[in-house]
Amino acid sequence: MSRSVILNLTKCLNVLEDVKKCVKTLPGRRIKLISPHCEEYLDTFRQCTVYAYAESGVLDEARRDVNLLIKFLDSAVSSVSGRGWLLSREMSSFVKNPVEHLKKKLTLYLYDLLRGKLSLEDYASKAKAAVTSSLNTNMRTLYEVWVLTSLLRGFGKLGGKLIYPEHGYVHFDRAGKQKAGILPPNFAVSIPGRGSLSLFLEAPRPIGWRDFKDLKTVWRLYTTLRPDIMVYSGLITNIVDLNNPDLPILRPQVIIECKEQNDWYIRARELKGPLVSTFTFDEWFKRWLSGLWSGLADVLGVNSDVLREIVEGKRRGVRVTEVQLVLFYKSVYKPEEFFLVSKPILPSNTRRFLENEGVIVLEGIQIGCEKCLENIVEHLVKYAKFPVEEGDRSRVLIDKLLRELLSHGIHLTESELIDYIEKYILENIGGFLNYLLTKKESKRVMIEGAPI
Repeated sequence: MSRSVILNLTKCLNVLEDVKKCVKTLPGRRIKLISPHCEEYLDTFRQCTVYAYAESGVLDEARRDVNLLIKFLDSAVSSVSGRGWLLSREMSSFVKNPVEHLKKKLTLYLYDLLRGKLSLEDYASKAKAAVTSSLNTNMRTLYEVWVLTSLLRGFGKLGGKLIYPEHGYVHFDRAGKQKAGILPPNFAVSIPGRGSLSLFLEAPRPIGWRDFKDLKTVWRLYTTLRPDIMVYSGLITNIVDLNNPDLPILRPQVIIECKEQNDWYIRARELKGPLVSTFTFDEWFKRWLSGLWSGLADVLGVNSDVLREIVEGKRRGVRVTEVQLVLFYKSVYKPEEFFLVSKPILPSNTRRFLENEGVIVLEGIQIGCEKCLENIVEHLVKYAKFPVEEGDRSRVLIDKLLRELLSHGIHLTESELIDYIEKYILENIGGFLNYLLTKKESKRVMIEGAPI
């Protein structure tokens, strides 16, 4: 236990004593608040704990960025004729009040401390981890949402209109979006004279499954790397592609990675390999690892013996820097263009290294800068496409039917839906032919009766 973790709480100990005086321990380690001031003391202690482990400058930055984002969201969505926007439950709470959100993360730990289930040292350790993790996660999400919102506003300046979701509310989370077995975009826009673009935030994610057979089919979506933002040409309402041996999703035209921490380029993390105990190494190598881990070996210089140890559980993962991870994303997904949006300005050697590897770097991009990402918007417009191909129309129809069925509590895979459509048409072929003949005759009469 680091002594500094406890020392940070020293200024909060007087408040903790006040809390303990107004709490009575009941049988079963239950507690009862016996003073009308108890709630106030509890709240004060939680707030003191937050400020003990979160720098006031960081919290001030969070409040400022939240205010900038809210204003930016409203104008961006309006610029594409959207009706509104929605954040995830977690992000909504943080945006409402960052400090209050962090205080919520401490409630259970505080009650465990008062009940004697946690020592002061254990509380301090868990509280520090909870505050730090929640703050870092939400600041990262805040930056990603702002980058995506900036792109949306850039499309609006070009006359772009929101074409998905059809209800006009832009969702900046993915909760529940893939229950129907599809991965739809967060939004899609149509740009006059250019075509359409579909944008995805933090996809792919696992899709809905009902039994072990389904789980085995969609398992790769649990282990696939998740870029911050992916951009696709045209209106793409589902990127799942489980028949692809390399990736379980359609390959994006553009990937945009967002880095907000001031020292992200010197940070490292442990990259873990996918592992299911029921699958042998050889099975995993054929199904998924041959692509994922071989790509990692090529980019990072990791030999096959290390990879085998990771998959067999003898080694937890490979330690990689964030810079190496950016290149790994690029190597695995192979987009036509790869952008890196960095809040801090990078050391010249880091920027030069990334650019030599084909990464387009935009640095010093602060939340609130309205023109900083116009360069990316200009690049993205090149990939806009009109949805005129028959395959696109079929895909939109299938996805729409899947969503409609799900709204009525009917869960079908894409394959099952196609089977039912085929059976229905064959069983009702007479009625279907009459419908077609009626429609075609009606269209012919309208054309012949039109004025010349």
